[in-house]
Amino acid sequence: MEDFIWTTSHYHPNNTFTMNEYLDEHLPDEYECFFQDDSYAEIQHKVSGKIYGLHASGNGDSFNHRIRFEFMR
Repeated sequence: MEDFIWTTSHYHPNNTFTMNEYLDEHLPDEYECFFQDDSYAEIQHKVSGKIYGLHASGNGDSFNHRIRFEFMR
């Protein structure tokens, strides 16, 4: 999966906030989150069973955000 990058008009105080916003507002319906620890999460595709590790970070400043996907299995 390619990085998910977005911009907000509101400030993100930290990467945990960024991860929470991604999971709550941007995670596609075909995935479910089964683990989260601050700015790291793991999701699974409901049909294929593929699992990805997600890493939240800024993308230049506190208004630009990035989720990096790491295929696990």
